[in-house]
Amino acid sequence: MSERRPEQQQQSRLRHLTPIKLLVVLLVFYLLVQVQIIVLLVILALLFATIIEKPLRRLENRGVPRAPGILVIYATILASLIVLGLVFVPLIVQESQAFGRQAPDLLDQSAENWRESDNPILSGSGYRLLTRLSFQLENPPPPPGGVALDAVGQIAAVGLGIVSMFVIGFYWLMEKRLIRQLVLSQLDDNAQRRMTRIWEDVEIKVGGWLRGQLLLCLIIGVAAGLIYYILDVRFWFLLALLAGVMELIPILGPWVGAIPAVMVALLDSWEKALILAIALAFLQLAENTILVPRIMKGTIGLSPLTVFVAVLAGGAYMGVLGALLAIPIAAGLQVIIGDLIRERQRQMQLAPAGMATSSLDWRGIFGQFLTHDQVSGQDKRQQNETGDEREEPEQEEPKRDS
Repeated sequence: MSERRPEQQQQSRLRHLTPIKLLVVLLVFYLLVQVQIIVLLVILALLFATIIEKPLRRLENRGVPRAPGILVIYATILASLIVLGLVFVPLIVQESQAFGRQAPDLLDQSAENWRESDNPILSGSGYRLLTRLSFQLENPPPPPGGVALDAVGQIAAVGLGIVSMFVIGFYWLMEKRLIRQLVLSQLDDNAQRRMTRIWEDVEIKVGGWLRGQLLLCLIIGVAAGLIYYILDVRFWFLLALLAGVMELIPILGPWVGAIPAVMVALLDSWEKALILAIALAFLQLAENTILVPRIMKGTIGLSPLTVFVAVLAGGAYMGVLGALLAIPIAAGLQVIIGDLIRERQRQMQLAPAGMATSSLDWRGIFGQFLTHDQVSGQDKRQQNETGDEREEPEQEEPKRDS
Protein backbone atom coordinates (compact mmCIF):
# COMPACT_ATOMS: atom_id res chain seq x y z
CA MET A 1 0.00 0.00 0.00
CA SER A 2 2.83 2.42 0.81
CA GLU A 3 4.39 1.85 -2.63
CA ARG A 4 1.24 3.03 -4.43
CA ARG A 5 0.59 6.02 -2.25
CA PRO A 6 2.67 8.61 -4.25
CA GLU A 7 0.94 7.55 -7.48
CA GLN A 8 -2.47 7.79 -5.82
CA GLN A 9 -1.62 11.28 -4.53
CA GLN A 10 -0.50 12.40 -7.98
CA GLN A 11 -3.70 11.08 -9.57
CA SER A 12 -5.75 12.86 -6.90
CA ARG A 13 -3.99 16.12 -7.69
CA LEU A 14 -4.59 15.73 -11.42
CA ARG A 15 -8.33 15.33 -10.83
CA HIS A 16 -8.44 18.89 -9.47
CA LEU A 17 -7.27 20.35 -12.82
CA THR A 18 -10.30 19.91 -15.08
CA PRO A 19 -10.97 21.66 -18.41
CA ILE A 20 -13.86 23.58 -16.86
CA LYS A 21 -11.65 24.97 -14.08
CA LEU A 22 -8.97 25.89 -16.61
CA LEU A 23 -11.60 27.69 -18.71
CA VAL A 24 -12.82 29.60 -15.65
CA VAL A 25 -9.26 30.69 -14.83
CA LEU A 26 -8.72 31.93 -18.41
CA LEU A 27 -12.06 33.76 -18.33
CA VAL A 28 -11.18 35.49 -15.06
CA PHE A 29 -7.80 36.50 -16.49
CA TYR A 30 -9.49 37.93 -19.59
CA LEU A 31 -11.89 39.97 -17.45
CA LEU A 32 -8.97 41.31 -15.40
CA VAL A 33 -7.26 42.45 -18.60
CA GLN A 34 -10.41 44.29 -19.66
CA VAL A 35 -10.78 46.17 -16.36
CA GLN A 36 -7.21 47.34 -15.92
CA ILE A 37 -8.18 50.50 -14.03
CA ILE A 38 -10.06 48.58 -11.35
CA VAL A 39 -7.25 46.07 -11.02
CA LEU A 40 -4.76 48.93 -10.75
CA LEU A 41 -6.74 50.63 -7.97
CA VAL A 42 -7.11 47.38 -6.04
CA ILE A 43 -3.39 46.59 -6.31
CA LEU A 44 -2.46 50.12 -5.22
CA ALA A 45 -4.85 49.91 -2.27
CA LEU A 46 -3.50 46.52 -1.14
CA LEU A 47 0.11 47.70 -1.41
CA PHE A 48 -0.73 50.89 0.46
CA ALA A 49 -2.44 48.86 3.19
CA THR A 50 0.61 46.60 3.39
CA ILE A 51 2.87 49.62 3.89
CA ILE A 52 0.87 51.08 6.79
CA GLU A 53 0.18 47.70 8.44
CA LYS A 54 3.24 47.87 10.70
CA PRO A 55 2.58 51.38 12.15
CA LEU A 56 -1.08 50.38 12.53
CA ARG A 57 -0.09 47.40 14.66
CA ARG A 58 2.09 49.65 16.80
CA LEU A 59 -0.92 51.88 17.46
CA GLU A 60 -3.01 48.82 18.32
CA ASN A 61 -0.36 47.66 20.81
CA ARG A 62 -0.71 51.05 22.52
CA GLY A 63 -4.45 50.57 22.93
CA VAL A 64 -5.69 52.51 19.88
CA PRO A 65 -8.61 50.73 18.12
CA ARG A 66 -8.05 49.69 14.53
CA ALA A 67 -10.46 52.10 12.81
CA PRO A 68 -9.25 55.26 14.64
CA GLY A 69 -5.66 54.10 14.11
CA ILE A 70 -6.21 53.93 10.35
CA LEU A 71 -7.75 57.41 10.36
CA VAL A 72 -4.82 58.78 12.37
CA ILE A 73 -2.35 57.36 9.82
CA TYR A 74 -4.42 58.75 6.94
CA ALA A 75 -4.52 62.20 8.55
CA THR A 76 -0.75 62.13 9.13
CA ILE A 77 -0.08 61.16 5.51
CA LEU A 78 -2.39 63.84 4.13
CA ALA A 79 -0.93 66.54 6.40
CA SER A 80 2.61 65.57 5.35
CA LEU A 81 1.67 65.68 1.66
CA ILE A 82 0.08 69.11 2.07
CA VAL A 83 3.16 70.52 3.83
CA LEU A 84 5.52 69.02 1.25
CA GLY A 85 3.36 70.36 -1.55
CA LEU A 86 3.35 73.90 -0.13
CA VAL A 87 7.13 73.82 0.27
CA PHE A 88 8.33 72.04 -2.86
CA VAL A 89 5.66 72.57 -5.55
CA PRO A 90 6.63 76.24 -6.13
CA LEU A 91 10.27 75.19 -6.47
CA ILE A 92 9.33 72.45 -8.94
CA VAL A 93 7.27 74.89 -11.00
CA GLN A 94 10.07 77.46 -10.96
CA GLU A 95 12.72 74.99 -12.12
CA SER A 96 10.39 73.53 -14.77
CA GLN A 97 9.83 76.98 -16.24
CA ALA A 98 13.56 77.71 -16.13
CA PHE A 99 14.24 74.40 -17.89
CA GLY A 100 11.76 75.28 -20.62
CA ARG A 101 13.45 78.66 -21.20
CA GLN A 102 17.10 77.65 -20.93
CA ALA A 103 17.13 74.17 -22.45
CA PRO A 104 17.04 75.26 -26.15
CA ASP A 105 19.86 77.81 -25.68
CA LEU A 106 21.98 75.32 -23.74
CA LEU A 107 21.52 72.70 -26.44
CA ASP A 108 22.43 75.15 -29.20
CA GLN A 109 25.55 76.26 -27.34
CA SER A 110 26.62 72.67 -26.65
CA ALA A 111 25.91 71.70 -30.25
CA GLU A 112 28.27 74.42 -31.52
CA ASN A 113 30.98 73.31 -29.09
CA TRP A 114 30.57 69.68 -30.12
CA ARG A 115 30.63 70.59 -33.83
CA GLU A 116 34.07 72.16 -33.39
CA SER A 117 35.36 69.26 -31.28
CA ASP A 118 38.17 66.99 -32.49
CA ASN A 119 36.25 63.96 -31.29
CA PRO A 120 34.49 62.46 -34.34
CA ILE A 121 31.66 61.07 -32.19
CA LEU A 122 30.84 64.47 -30.66
CA SER A 123 31.25 66.38 -33.93
CA GLY A 124 29.16 63.84 -35.85
CA SER A 125 26.43 61.90 -34.07
CA GLY A 126 26.49 64.06 -30.93
CA TYR A 127 26.07 67.29 -32.88
CA ARG A 128 23.14 65.92 -34.90
CA LEU A 129 21.45 64.61 -31.74
CA LEU A 130 21.67 67.95 -29.93
CA THR A 131 20.45 69.81 -33.00
CA ARG A 132 17.43 67.55 -33.29
CA LEU A 133 16.59 67.93 -29.58
CA SER A 134 16.89 71.70 -29.77
CA PHE A 135 14.59 71.84 -32.80
CA GLN A 136 11.95 69.75 -31.04
CA LEU A 137 12.05 71.94 -27.93
CA GLU A 138 11.77 75.16 -29.94
CA ASN A 139 9.01 73.78 -32.19
CA PRO A 140 6.72 71.61 -30.06
CA PRO A 141 3.72 70.01 -31.76
CA PRO A 142 0.49 72.03 -31.57
CA PRO A 143 -1.77 70.94 -28.72
CA PRO A 144 -4.92 69.10 -29.80
CA GLY A 145 -8.35 70.59 -29.27
CA GLY A 146 -9.97 70.32 -25.87
CA VAL A 147 -6.70 70.24 -23.94
CA ALA A 148 -8.19 72.13 -21.00
CA LEU A 149 -11.11 69.73 -20.71
CA ASP A 150 -8.79 66.73 -20.96
CA ALA A 151 -6.54 68.16 -18.26
CA VAL A 152 -9.48 68.77 -15.95
CA GLY A 153 -10.76 65.27 -16.61
CA GLN A 154 -7.38 63.72 -15.88
CA ILE A 155 -7.00 65.69 -12.64
CA ALA A 156 -10.48 64.60 -11.57
CA ALA A 157 -9.69 60.98 -12.45
CA VAL A 158 -6.46 61.08 -10.43
CA GLY A 159 -8.26 62.59 -7.44
CA LEU A 160 -11.01 59.99 -7.63
CA GLY A 161 -8.42 57.24 -7.90
CA ILE A 162 -6.60 58.47 -4.78
CA VAL A 163 -9.84 58.64 -2.81
CA SER A 164 -10.80 55.15 -4.01
CA MET A 165 -7.38 53.82 -2.99
CA PHE A 166 -7.80 55.20 0.52
CA VAL A 167 -11.32 53.80 0.84
CA ILE A 168 -10.40 50.33 -0.44
CA GLY A 169 -7.34 50.29 1.79
CA PHE A 170 -9.43 51.26 4.83
CA TYR A 171 -11.99 48.49 4.33
CA TRP A 172 -9.28 45.95 3.51
CA LEU A 173 -7.48 46.70 6.77
CA MET A 174 -10.76 46.49 8.68
CA GLU A 175 -11.99 43.24 7.12
CA LYS A 176 -8.70 41.50 6.33
CA ARG A 177 -8.91 39.16 9.31
CA LEU A 178 -12.43 38.10 8.39
CA ILE A 179 -11.44 37.53 4.76
CA ARG A 180 -8.47 35.44 5.83
CA GLN A 181 -10.65 33.35 8.14
CA LEU A 182 -13.12 32.73 5.31
CA VAL A 183 -10.32 31.64 2.98
CA LEU A 184 -8.63 29.42 5.55
CA SER A 185 -11.91 27.81 6.61
CA GLN A 186 -12.08 26.09 3.21
CA LEU A 187 -8.86 24.16 3.95
CA ASP A 188 -7.97 21.42 6.41
CA ASP A 189 -5.76 21.93 9.46
CA ASN A 190 -2.42 21.26 7.74
CA ALA A 191 -3.25 23.48 4.77
CA GLN A 192 -4.47 26.23 7.11
CA ARG A 193 -1.15 26.30 8.97
CA ARG A 194 0.79 26.42 5.72
CA MET A 195 -1.41 29.09 4.14
CA THR A 196 -1.24 31.20 7.32
CA ARG A 197 2.55 31.03 7.26
CA ILE A 198 2.67 32.05 3.59
CA TRP A 199 0.17 34.89 4.13
CA GLU A 200 2.16 36.32 7.04
CA ASP A 201 5.48 35.94 5.19
CA VAL A 202 4.13 37.85 2.19
CA GLU A 203 2.78 40.66 4.37
CA ILE A 204 5.90 40.96 6.52
CA LYS A 205 8.54 40.65 3.81
CA VAL A 206 6.78 42.54 1.02
CA GLY A 207 5.58 45.24 3.44
CA GLY A 208 9.10 45.62 4.84
CA TRP A 209 10.51 45.74 1.33
CA LEU A 210 8.10 48.50 0.30
CA ARG A 211 8.77 50.58 3.40
CA GLY A 212 12.51 50.12 2.96
CA GLN A 213 12.32 51.07 -0.70
CA LEU A 214 10.45 54.27 0.12
CA LEU A 215 13.08 55.13 2.74
CA LEU A 216 15.82 54.52 0.17
CA CYS A 217 14.02 56.83 -2.25
CA LEU A 218 14.09 59.61 0.35
CA ILE A 219 17.75 59.08 1.29
CA ILE A 220 19.01 58.80 -2.30
CA GLY A 221 16.93 61.76 -3.43
CA VAL A 222 18.35 63.98 -0.68
CA ALA A 223 21.93 62.74 -1.20
CA ALA A 224 21.76 63.18 -4.97
CA GLY A 225 20.29 66.66 -4.50
CA LEU A 226 23.21 67.66 -2.26
CA ILE A 227 25.70 66.37 -4.84
CA TYR A 228 23.99 68.25 -7.67
CA TYR A 229 23.82 71.44 -5.58
CA ILE A 230 27.49 71.28 -4.54
CA LEU A 231 28.64 70.67 -8.13
CA ASP A 232 26.34 73.49 -9.37
CA VAL A 233 24.42 71.26 -11.78
CA ARG A 234 21.57 73.03 -13.52
CA PHE A 235 18.03 72.06 -12.50
CA TRP A 236 19.44 70.21 -9.50
CA PHE A 237 16.10 69.94 -7.71
CA LEU A 238 14.28 68.34 -10.65
CA LEU A 239 17.16 65.91 -11.17
CA ALA A 240 17.19 65.01 -7.45
CA LEU A 241 13.44 64.39 -7.57
CA LEU A 242 13.94 62.14 -10.59
CA ALA A 243 16.71 60.22 -8.81
CA GLY A 244 14.47 59.63 -5.79
CA VAL A 245 11.51 58.43 -7.88
CA MET A 246 13.63 56.12 -10.02
CA GLU A 247 14.95 54.48 -6.83
CA LEU A 248 11.56 52.71 -6.69
CA ILE A 249 12.89 50.39 -9.40
CA PRO A 250 15.72 48.34 -7.85
CA ILE A 251 18.96 47.71 -9.76
CA LEU A 252 17.87 49.61 -12.89
CA GLY A 253 16.36 52.75 -11.37
CA PRO A 254 19.47 54.37 -9.84
CA TRP A 255 21.40 54.22 -13.11
CA VAL A 256 18.45 55.45 -15.16
CA GLY A 257 18.02 58.38 -12.76
CA ALA A 258 21.72 59.29 -12.99
CA ILE A 259 21.91 59.49 -16.79
CA PRO A 260 19.96 62.79 -17.19
CA ALA A 261 22.09 64.45 -14.49
CA VAL A 262 25.32 63.46 -16.23
CA MET A 263 23.95 64.67 -19.58
CA VAL A 264 23.00 68.06 -18.07
CA ALA A 265 26.47 68.35 -16.49
CA LEU A 266 27.99 67.48 -19.85
CA LEU A 267 26.37 70.61 -21.31
CA ASP A 268 28.70 72.67 -19.08
CA SER A 269 31.90 70.64 -19.41
CA TRP A 270 33.09 67.09 -19.66
CA GLU A 271 35.13 67.56 -16.46
CA LYS A 272 32.00 68.33 -14.44
CA ALA A 273 30.20 65.38 -16.01
CA LEU A 274 33.09 63.07 -15.11
CA ILE A 275 33.24 64.27 -11.49
CA LEU A 276 29.46 63.88 -11.20
CA ALA A 277 29.56 60.36 -12.64
CA ILE A 278 32.27 59.35 -10.12
CA ALA A 279 30.29 60.88 -7.22
CA LEU A 280 27.10 59.05 -8.26
CA ALA A 281 29.03 55.80 -8.61
CA PHE A 282 30.31 56.18 -5.02
CA LEU A 283 26.76 56.98 -3.89
CA GLN A 284 25.49 53.79 -5.53
CA LEU A 285 28.33 51.82 -3.92
CA ALA A 286 27.47 53.23 -0.48
CA GLU A 287 23.82 52.35 -1.02
CA ASN A 288 24.57 48.74 -1.94
CA THR A 289 27.14 48.13 0.82
CA ILE A 290 25.77 50.20 3.73
CA LEU A 291 22.16 51.29 3.28
CA VAL A 292 20.57 48.25 1.65
CA PRO A 293 21.94 45.64 4.14
CA ARG A 294 20.68 47.72 7.07
CA ILE A 295 17.35 48.94 5.73
CA MET A 296 16.35 45.78 3.85
CA LYS A 297 17.33 43.40 6.66
CA GLY A 298 14.70 40.67 7.02
CA THR A 299 12.93 41.50 3.75
CA ILE A 300 12.98 39.64 0.47
CA GLY A 301 15.71 40.28 -2.08
CA LEU A 302 14.96 40.34 -5.79
CA SER A 303 17.36 38.91 -8.33
CA PRO A 304 18.27 41.02 -11.39
CA LEU A 305 16.48 38.56 -13.70
CA THR A 306 13.28 38.88 -11.63
CA VAL A 307 13.48 42.66 -11.81
CA PHE A 308 14.02 42.70 -15.60
CA VAL A 309 11.16 40.29 -16.30
CA ALA A 310 8.79 42.04 -13.86
CA VAL A 311 9.51 45.50 -15.29
CA LEU A 312 9.02 44.32 -18.88
CA ALA A 313 5.79 42.46 -18.08
CA GLY A 314 4.34 45.29 -15.99
CA GLY A 315 5.32 47.90 -18.57
CA ALA A 316 3.66 45.92 -21.35
CA TYR A 317 0.48 45.54 -19.27
CA MET A 318 0.02 49.00 -17.68
CA GLY A 319 2.88 51.21 -18.86
CA VAL A 320 5.24 52.98 -16.46
CA LEU A 321 2.97 52.56 -13.44
CA GLY A 322 2.58 48.88 -14.23
CA ALA A 323 6.36 48.51 -14.31
CA LEU A 324 6.56 50.01 -10.82
CA LEU A 325 3.74 47.86 -9.44
CA ALA A 326 5.21 44.71 -10.95
CA ILE A 327 8.16 44.80 -8.52
CA PRO A 328 6.22 44.23 -5.25
CA ILE A 329 3.96 41.71 -7.01
CA ALA A 330 7.05 39.80 -8.11
CA ALA A 331 8.35 39.97 -4.53
CA GLY A 332 5.14 38.36 -3.24
CA LEU A 333 5.28 35.66 -5.90
CA GLN A 334 8.90 34.98 -4.98
CA VAL A 335 7.85 34.32 -1.36
CA ILE A 336 5.14 31.88 -2.51
CA ILE A 337 7.41 30.07 -4.97
CA GLY A 338 10.14 29.84 -2.34
CA ASP A 339 7.74 28.14 0.07
CA LEU A 340 6.63 25.77 -2.68
CA ILE A 341 10.22 24.79 -3.48
CA ARG A 342 11.06 24.23 0.20
CA GLU A 343 8.00 22.03 0.62
CA ARG A 344 8.94 20.07 -2.47
CA GLN A 345 12.48 19.50 -1.23
CA ARG A 346 11.16 18.36 2.14
CA GLN A 347 8.91 15.79 0.48
CA MET A 348 11.75 14.51 -1.70
CA GLN A 349 13.88 13.99 1.41
CA LEU A 350 11.10 12.07 3.16
CA ALA A 351 10.15 9.96 0.11
CA PRO A 352 11.86 6.59 -0.55
CA ALA A 353 14.82 6.62 -2.92
CA GLY A 354 13.01 4.81 -5.70
CA MET A 355 9.98 7.05 -5.61
CA ALA A 356 11.63 10.46 -5.16
CA THR A 357 11.39 11.15 -8.90
CA SER A 358 8.03 9.55 -9.56
CA SER A 359 6.05 12.80 -9.55
CA LEU A 360 8.47 15.53 -10.57
CA ASP A 361 6.41 16.71 -13.55
CA TRP A 362 4.96 20.20 -13.59
CA ARG A 363 1.41 19.03 -12.91
CA GLY A 364 2.38 17.39 -9.67
CA ILE A 365 4.37 20.45 -8.53
CA PHE A 366 1.56 22.85 -9.47
CA GLY A 367 -1.19 20.79 -7.89
CA GLN A 368 0.83 20.18 -4.76
CA PHE A 369 0.69 23.79 -3.56
CA LEU A 370 -2.80 23.58 -2.07
CA THR A 371 -3.85 19.96 -2.59
CA HIS A 372 -1.00 18.10 -0.96
CA ASP A 373 -2.19 18.64 2.59
CA GLN A 374 -5.78 17.83 1.63
CA VAL A 375 -4.71 14.62 -0.08
CA SER A 376 -2.63 13.68 2.95
CA GLY A 377 -5.66 14.22 5.17
CA GLN A 378 -7.78 12.02 2.92
CA ASP A 379 -5.16 9.27 3.05
CA LYS A 380 -5.08 9.47 6.84
CA ARG A 381 -8.86 9.20 7.02
CA GLN A 382 -8.79 6.23 4.64
CA GLN A 383 -6.15 4.56 6.80
CA ASN A 384 -8.27 5.13 9.90
CA GLU A 385 -11.33 3.66 8.18
CA THR A 386 -9.44 0.59 6.95
CA GLY A 387 -7.94 0.18 10.41
CA ASP A 388 -11.39 0.26 11.98
CA GLU A 389 -12.67 -2.32 9.49
CA ARG A 390 -9.78 -4.62 10.29
CA GLU A 391 -10.37 -4.32 14.02
CA GLU A 392 -14.07 -5.24 13.81
CA PRO A 393 -13.59 -8.94 12.85
CA GLU A 394 -11.04 -9.31 15.62
CA GLN A 395 -13.61 -8.10 18.15
CA GLU A 396 -16.30 -10.46 16.83
CA GLU A 397 -14.15 -13.64 16.88
CA PRO A 398 -14.36 -14.20 20.68
CA LYS A 399 -18.16 -13.95 20.49
CA ARG A 400 -18.31 -16.70 17.84
CA ASP A 401 -16.03 -19.01 19.87
CA SER A 402 -18.12 -18.56 22.95
